[in-house]
Amino acid sequence: MSAFLGPIHYWLYQKIRKVVEREQLIYEKASRLCGDAAMNLRTQLWERYGEPLPDADLSQLIEGENIHGWLQSQITVAETREAALIQGLIDFCGDGGRDVVEQVFAEHGAECGRHAREQGASADGASDIYKVLNNYLLNGMPCDQADMITVDTSEKVVWESALCLQEANWHRAGVDAPTMKQLYQRWISGFVQALNPDFAYRQTGDTTQGDPVNQHEIIRK
Repeated sequence: MSAFLGPIHYWLYQKIRKVVEREQLIYEKASRLCGDAAMNLRTQLWERYGEPLPDADLSQLIEGENIHGWLQSQITVAETREAALIQGLIDFCGDGGRDVVEQVFAEHGAECGRHAREQGASADGASDIYKVLNNYLLNGMPCDQADMITVDTSEKVVWESALCLQEANWHRAGVDAPTMKQLYQRWISGFVQALNPDFAYRQTGDTTQGDPVNQHEIIRK
């Protein structure tokens, strides 16, 4: 099996695990707010989508040689189950549930940013920060190449995503895209601020001539 597992597979696997990690943090905070409702919701979601991946080396989880298909499947399951948890908490716990989710996304983004900084990641400029961000943010398979960079300098990086790769999984879970996009903005903002407080992230555009286009930037303050 080792012949089929390269650095890019482990790189992607670790990003999937970040989604699983964030989902667990949401549940932990929600259980203190919603009690049995959160526990019952988790049980239902695990029955529907399967339990989260265990904290194990990738080589212990893969069976067969279809590593690409397995990773794609895990992306779908992780993003869909997390989105279903978010929608369930909003349904059962109202504004309190929404507040918990927003808090977790911001805190987890910051935690990942601090981790990258502690690991010695280069983050002196906007271009460096964008590269480090993509070591943590799950955004489809490497071959998808959803982002188009339009500005790439040490002071500012701007990118557009004409296609939101996560959106199909959000729809599958019954969550509206604007809610999830706002949460991801909180996560990225927290990440960038923790990695290098001299920079900020913001979304700068939603539409172009009626077509949905997500435009983002990391810029020196």
